Amino acid sequence: MPESSIEPSTEPAGEPPPPSAVLTNGVVSTPPEALAGAAVTPAAVEVVSPEALARAREASRAAEEGRFAFLARAGEVLASSLDEPTVLRQLAELVVPGLADWCAVDVVTPSRTVVRRAAAHRDPALVSTVYALAERWPHRTEGPEGVAHVLGTGQPRLIPDVPEQAFLEAARGNASLEETWRLGCRSVMLVPLEARGRVLGCLSLMSGTAGRFGECDLELARELARRAALSLDNALLYGEARQAQARTARLQAVTAALSRAATEDAVAQVLAREVWEASGASRVAVLALEEDGQLRPLRVLGYSEEALASFTRPPDRPASKGFPDIRREAGWFGTLEEFMACYPQDAELASRQGAGARAVVPLWGETRVRGLLLLAWPEPRVFPAAERAFLEALAHQCAQALERATLYEALRERTERLRQALVTGDMGTWRLDLVRGRELRDASLNHMLGLPAVDSVAPVGDMLQLLHPEDRPHVEAAFHRYQREAPGFFELEFRVLRRDGARWMHSVGQSFAGSDGKVTELTGAMADITRRKEAEERLQLLLDASRVLALRLDDVEEALPEVARLVVDHVATGCLVDLAAPDGSLRQVAVAHRMAGHDVLLRSPPGRARRASHPALQCFRTGEVCFLSRLDVQLRDEVFATDAPRPLVESLSPTSALSVPLRARGRTLGVITLFTADPQRTLVAADVTMAEELALRVSVALENARLFHDAQSAVRLRDEFLSVASHELKTPLTSLILQHNLIGRALENAGTPGPVSGKLNTAQRQVLRLTALVDNLLDVSRLSLGKLALERAEVDLAQLTRDALERLEDVFAQARCPLRLELPRTLTGQWDSLRLDQVLVNLLTNAAKYGAGHPVTVRAGVDASDEVWLEVRDEGIGIEADALPRLFGRFERAVSERHYGGMGLGLYISRQIVEALGGRIDVDSQPGQGATFTLRLPRNMAFSAAAP
Repeated sequence: MPESSIEPSTEPAGEPPPPSAVLTNGVVSTPPEALAGAAVTPAAVEVVSPEALARAREASRAAEEGRFAFLARAGEVLASSLDEPTVLRQLAELVVPGLADWCAVDVVTPSRTVVRRAAAHRDPALVSTVYALAERWPHRTEGPEGVAHVLGTGQPRLIPDVPEQAFLEAARGNASLEETWRLGCRSVMLVPLEARGRVLGCLSLMSGTAGRFGECDLELARELARRAALSLDNALLYGEARQAQARTARLQAVTAALSRAATEDAVAQVLAREVWEASGASRVAVLALEEDGQLRPLRVLGYSEEALASFTRPPDRPASKGFPDIRREAGWFGTLEEFMACYPQDAELASRQGAGARAVVPLWGETRVRGLLLLAWPEPRVFPAAERAFLEALAHQCAQALERATLYEALRERTERLRQALVTGDMGTWRLDLVRGRELRDASLNHMLGLPAVDSVAPVGDMLQLLHPEDRPHVEAAFHRYQREAPGFFELEFRVLRRDGARWMHSVGQSFAGSDGKVTELTGAMADITRRKEAEERLQLLLDASRVLALRLDDVEEALPEVARLVVDHVATGCLVDLAAPDGSLRQVAVAHRMAGHDVLLRSPPGRARRASHPALQCFRTGEVCFLSRLDVQLRDEVFATDAPRPLVESLSPTSALSVPLRARGRTLGVITLFTADPQRTLVAADVTMAEELALRVSVALENARLFHDAQSAVRLRDEFLSVASHELKTPLTSLILQHNLIGRALENAGTPGPVSGKLNTAQRQVLRLTALVDNLLDVSRLSLGKLALERAEVDLAQLTRDALERLEDVFAQARCPLRLELPRTLTGQWDSLRLDQVLVNLLTNAAKYGAGHPVTVRAGVDASDEVWLEVRDEGIGIEADALPRLFGRFERAVSERHYGGMGLGLYISRQIVEALGGRIDVDSQPGQGATFTLRLPRNMAFSAAAP
């Protein structure tokens, strides 16, 4: 509101012009220097009588007593309450109408604004006007005139008489001055409310009568203001104490509420509600700070959709450089301009949200900032230290609650995953409290044990009563051992008995010791491994059956009783094996039962035919699996076709049966039948798969046995044929050789060799080659029949080699292979000379054949172990690496038969002869670099016996 200076329009007679008056915010003030010009002239001095002086002194004393009584009553009234509005209201009511016609009490707020807290008027109807003046033209804390001057300096102001004419001239066009004059302000006092060195407010006293207030009134007003300031300060302190108490109570309530909040949303809801109620903010936002720096709104109150969208910024939008750059200190902004100066990048959005104060409080936890608390007020304000501390305490508690909620959520997720893992993996947990003698089992474990699926507490050792009788001794011994030994880990596998049968359990645990070193607690988990054990039994059955069948390849039928016994040991209660008879019926070849002496119940009496509904007959007839998962009473007679007493048959109580066919090459060879009886489990789909695999292996074994017998018969027939053919061919070949010799001798005697002699030589060579082939076939036949005979004698290997080379001189000459010999003078040993010569001839002819046109080297000697060796090396075409392993096989060749003749028997026969002599033949070759064959032989029988 503008301030105006008013010159008085009227002047009292005989006095200098009155001082100028100033009206500020409805309060008139006259500068003190204007009052100093008043002078007392000699004409004004009057002679006062003693009686008048006495009356004056009496009146002064009465006035003084009245002031004391007024101050005493004011002190009592002001001290009667510690409520700030009540104190100020009582102060206003004290001075009107006794001291002033109307008054106003203006108080400085913590934000350094001036607020009118109390007002009073002689006419109660005008009190609202007094308040309205302050609302329309608010005061300031500092200024040159009026209330602002008093608040800024702490000095009182007294204006005894406000000149009417000057005031009215200044009030023209000024609504506030006009309204103030209407209320009555011919005399004014402005007194500061000061306590503990600070100005709390201003007490404005106005009167409609000119000259009413003087220095005495000012002193009275100052004393009243001093006492009112003390009461106001006490009220403020009391209010602050109550606010502190309220904040403490609110913090306690928040702590209790946050302790019950288990999620981020619940924590944010508590914080937003409490801050909204405690701070008076018009907008509150609780934002969570993610690990990647993104802000995620948890609770938003009062913010627009645009602001909410900015809080939920998508990942591809550039991050704001304001909020994410979070420090531990909170940001308090009394005005919008202060906030925009600190966060210019968010200035546009903040301005659209409206003016007023802002606060950015980080939610600082134990390790890092968990989020932000954003507050906004519609008007500028100052944040007292107590309010800041309170809001920061709330934020810190919220951050701790968010950390707890995060930990709780992680714990809940892990607990849920653990529970799901326990349920999925058929697992349960247990704990033995040895101090209290309690055994605690969770619901999952009780469910696995066949007990009610609830958490339970039982005496220690209660679970031992559920163990299988065969497993209880060793489990109980281990149980007591773990209670005595040092703490550590352990695991056990055992069976428990349930109503539906036995179940396998795998238990792992750990023991813990107390302060005395003794074990006080055992805890662990238990898993149902019945399926794994059943799978292991099925696999073990297949492995054992394969081993048994492999050992009886020549006669599989003799191994079938052992296979049936393996079936009942691992999987079933009983097993029957039937094979197809020549007449197309089934003949029983093997039976087995888990209980000794019950095999007889499963055997079919001779001559007794099974019923058509028997599962084995159905399976054999259709060639399909016949699986009866549940056997009723009517089907028992079909499985047990016997003349045994019926009570004995019924005592077996079969519960399931399974028949699988033995098929090979489209033919059904037989049927394997399995059945189970209590207390053993019933057969399931996995057993069907296992039985089909077992039947496949038995079928393959039966077929292989048949093929093996057929192959053996064919080999015997072949060897017999080769033996007979070789002997039969030797007779005409011998006669043919004799005839060639006679023809050659006759041609020599006739002296006409000519062309006929060359053709005769060719015929003789072909006959000799044919003779060698027949000899090879005969040797193969003998080797197959194991009839190769050796005649050992003293043999000189060096001389034997020279003789062979001499006989093959034409062969090497025709192949253009120069010979290189490195032979000792003698090289003797106990060998068969004819067979050894056969080996040498094979090796030398091969060297000439495959090394044609290249030198052939023959070396021999004795090594350190007194073993004789002979090496034949050619430099011909060589041998591929993949052909070396099969080079010494029967009818095997390393080169094309089209370019190199032969039957592929020479090296095979040579190796058989050398191995029979106790030696060996090795070969070393690379393509294009020739081949080296090395013959190694022991020199006597001792070496032969030791040879591999």
